[in-house]
Amino acid sequence: MKRLLLADIGGTYARFTFTSGLTIGPTWATEVGARRNVVEAVAAFIKADGGSQRIDGALFATAGPVQGGRCHLTNAPWIIDEEELAHAFNIPWVRVVNDLEAVAAGLPDLPLSQTRLIGPATSVPGAPMAIIAPGTGLGMACLFAGPGGRCVLPSEGGHAALAPMDKESEAIISFLRRRYGRVSSERVLSGSGLSNLHDAIVALEGGMSRARTPVEVTTGAFNGSCPACRTAVDTFCAFLGAVAGDMALMFGALGGIFIGGGIVPRFVDHLARSSFRSQFEAKGRLKPYVARIPTRVILHPTPAFIGLLSLAEGAGAVRRQPSP
Repeated sequence: MKRLLLADIGGTYARFTFTSGLTIGPTWATEVGARRNVVEAVAAFIKADGGSQRIDGALFATAGPVQGGRCHLTNAPWIIDEEELAHAFNIPWVRVVNDLEAVAAGLPDLPLSQTRLIGPATSVPGAPMAIIAPGTGLGMACLFAGPGGRCVLPSEGGHAALAPMDKESEAIISFLRRRYGRVSSERVLSGSGLSNLHDAIVALEGGMSRARTPVEVTTGAFNGSCPACRTAVDTFCAFLGAVAGDMALMFGALGGIFIGGGIVPRFVDHLARSSFRSQFEAKGRLKPYVARIPTRVILHPTPAFIGLLSLAEGAGAVRRQPSP
């Protein structure tokens, strides 16, 4: 069986695994900031795995735009390069793709039991699916059916300008515009975005408060110690719904909108009770169109691996055994 190295490289963590055919093995993880570069991280993973077996190919999902087989992570200093990795580890072929491109490729293979449904359950078979993933940054991608099978449209839509929903959100964007000059969706729908929302809410209420980390914001929101933190999380949910609804319109995503990343699964129950879904559907004359689109939070710990394996299968690197 083919033995592939799969890697999911985010802005904070890098996760690795080996496959045996279509079976994904255990995950090994390291902090990106704990390693000088990706070659050092891969070497540590191979050593931890025993280090002696062949590698038939490798696929890397990376948190940043990929050009010419090379990615400079948007929120970390690593550079992931296909030729460098192939040479360093004597791998016959290496493919680098955007991380959300990888996750999108595997959406049809994702067990629905490892998602949380918010909204209607019925999607349109064969229609485009889209994913939005707040984490260290904000990733987006779309999956659609092409003549030769699945096609993924990677996107840097997280850096598109953020639109206000009402006067309160307009005031938040104005505050952040004074801080950054330009306000993209990633400025609020990310880990640092939670901190930005907290700062804006405190300032707009005329209060004084120290800056808070994303973990402090979510902790303060749910232990009752920080009303501004709770408002920040509520506002995060509202913005997420609004931006996800815009994505649904842009891509015609009647196959469903999926929410990935490491932030939302931590408070998925709260998201379901929040204004997320109402903002998702608040699209004026197009409300009936988006109201029928299901939204699902991905709870699977490594969805990028599912997508990378799907990409490998689509390229003929691994094959399913025919049913007896």
